[in-house]
Parts: sequence; C-alpha cells; structure tokens
Amino acid sequence: MQAKFKPEILIVDDVENNIFTLRTLIEAHFDANIIEATSGEQVLRIINERTIDLILMDVMMPGMDGFETARLIRNRPKTSNIPIIFISAYDPTQKLLEKGIAAGGFDYLAKPIDDTQLVYRLKMYLRFIQHEFMMNLHLRELNLKLIEEIEERKTTEQTLQFSQRELKSANASKDKFFSIIAHDLKNPFNAIIGLATMLIEDYDSFSHEEQMDFLMNIKSSAENTYRLLQNLLEWSQTQTGKIVFEPTQFYLQPIVNEIIDLVKVSADNKNIGMEMDIPKTIQVFADKNMINTVIRNLLLNAVKFTRKGGFVKIFARLIEDKVAISVEDNGVGISPEKLENLFSIDVNIASHGTEGEEGTGLGLILCKEFIEKNEGKIFVESKLCVGSTFTIKLPEFYQSI
Repeated sequence: MQAKFKPEILIVDDVENNIFTLRTLIEAHFDANIIEATSGEQVLRIINERTIDLILMDVMMPGMDGFETARLIRNRPKTSNIPIIFISAYDPTQKLLEKGIAAGGFDYLAKPIDDTQLVYRLKMYLRFIQHEFMMNLHLRELNLKLIEEIEERKTTEQTLQFSQRELKSANASKDKFFSIIAHDLKNPFNAIIGLATMLIEDYDSFSHEEQMDFLMNIKSSAENTYRLLQNLLEWSQTQTGKIVFEPTQFYLQPIVNEIIDLVKVSADNKNIGMEMDIPKTIQVFADKNMINTVIRNLLLNAVKFTRKGGFVKIFARLIEDKVAISVEDNGVGISPEKLENLFSIDVNIASHGTEGEEGTGLGLILCKEFIEKNEGKIFVESKLCVGSTFTIKLPEFYQSI
C-alpha cells in the first residue's frame, strides 16, 4: 500500500490569535499536521526533533526575529531546503521582501492575509513538496527492488547497465535544457544588436525622435531579455522543486502589446503583418513572467515559420471559466510526424525557419512546462503549406479549492 503524503506545516507567531487564524484556514483546505511555535528559539528546537515540510513565519517577534531564525535554518544542512513563507506588515517599499529573500525566504505575504492568495500559494508549494515526497518514495521502492534483484543473484553487469541507461537519459535531458536556454536567449539579443547597429551606422540620418524610439526599443528588449533569463533560471528550479511560483490576476492585453513591440522587429524584416484581437477586459490568473515567456515564444516561432508577406495573428476568447489564447499563422505548417513529438524532450525536432533561422525546437518544451505549472493546457493544429494555430488555455480567475 502506497504511503499517504501528509505535510508537516510549522506556524510561527508570537500572537496566539494569529496562529489560530492560520491553523483554521489551513485545516479547512488541507490534510496536514500543524505544529505551532511562538519564538525563533522554539522553532530551532522543533526542526531538530521532527521533519518540517513548510514554515509560515511572522517577522516581528521578541528576541530572535523571523529573518534571523530563517538564516539559522538555512545554515543547517538538515533544514536548509525547507520552504519559508514570511508573514508580516504591509511593505510598500519592499524592503522587508528584500530582507526576507536575503534571509532565505521563498515568499512574503503582507497582513492582513488574503485567504485566497495564501491557500493558492500553499497549494502550489505543497504540490511541489508532495512531488518530492513521491519521488523519494519511488526511489526507495526502486532501491528495494534492486536489493531483491541482487539477492536473486542478478549480475553486477546488469545493474551497471541499468544505471548507465538512467545516467544517459538524465544527461540527455540536461543537455536539452541548456539548448533551450541558448535558443530562447538568442532572438532577443538579435533584436538588441540589430537596433543598436542601425542606430550606430546611420545615427545622423535619424531625427531626435527616431533616435529616442530606437533607444526605447533597445531598453525594452534588454529588459525583456533580463526577465527571460530570470524565468529560465526559475524553470530550472522547477526540476528540483525549488521554484518561487507567483500567480496573480492580470490583464492580458498590455503584456501582449509589449511582446508584439519586441517581435515586430523580426516580423518587419520579413514583411509579415501582425494582428492582435484581445479585449481589454480579459484577465488571467497565472504567473505573469511565465505567460510572457510562452506568448513571446509562440509569436517568435510563428514569425520564424511564416514566409515573407505572410501574417501572424494573436487573439483571445473566454470559454466558460478559461481564457483561450491562440497564435495563428499562414506559414509552412508542421508535418503529422513532428506534431506527435512536438512537446517531447527526448525527440529531436530541430528545424529551420523560412529565412534559414536556426532553432533547436526545444522552446515549445519550455512553453509546455510553464503552461502546465499554471494549471493550463497547450494545443496545436497545423497543416503543411497552410499554417499553424497554437492555443493555450488558462484559468480566468482563481477559485478556492
């Protein structure tokens, strides 16, 4: 019988009413063991005596405050990876947030606590913790099976061959991950370099307003590239269950406008028309940076595989409680064989764009990872020589579990 995952959640606050409020909220939504502490010293004793999966900790406490307690927790190898969510006063300057991150915190919530946000974030953190728990359980089961195989006098050579296959598979996934990073960082840098080169070579031929427009585009591209790098690093953390996932409610149209401004440089070079049809009122509940990366990736891919003079459209519609976002092109299309493996990390589907643009084909893997982490789905419809339509579906509003 498979063991049931029941997380150990430590609530730390020197005010009993605050502990009672958090305990009541957690017990209403989760099957968890809840432990209470009223000081940093008590926390250190508890984490030495039992395994804690997640800590909700107040910052302002008599004696040792929450930040100092977190630093001591991080300095102990046994407890260094415990997720810590700080809960304290409203922080308009974000100085407390910065201190919390520096102290090793995973997240920061301001009082009064928004119940819906807290439950959702706990849900996401506990999902990652449960995944790690199940993986460890699975590894223990594999170890038991391996012992049985040894006891049944299976040869060392067979065991070594199995380990080599596992190592080869792990290395292949690692190599492809780094290929994703190289692929997705190249296009934004090309835009920055292209704009800077045009400005340097023909500086005097542009008006002051045109020069400022170039500089603003370069600045925007650089900022988007920096955000992309952050997102990719966070995606790598998802593989170890250490990502800080920050879903929020936001309007879709403004971020799509920003992405189109970035992608339009590549589209204009191929005389490709771009069209957007996204109502101003449409909102989604998701990690904004991840969705930014996904939409940018899909638009860049659409431009890459569309011939000169073609078109790329992005539109969004509400379907029940979901937002469907589609990117459509009249490009070269995708063969049925490639469609089957489009989102598979262990199959090489690298191809070139209509102007010879290189790509690993792994950017879509990143899209799939991010969409699934936002509890969404991604689909594709395509026909050779006709075009492709990629559609993602995301929650419109967060609904309490």
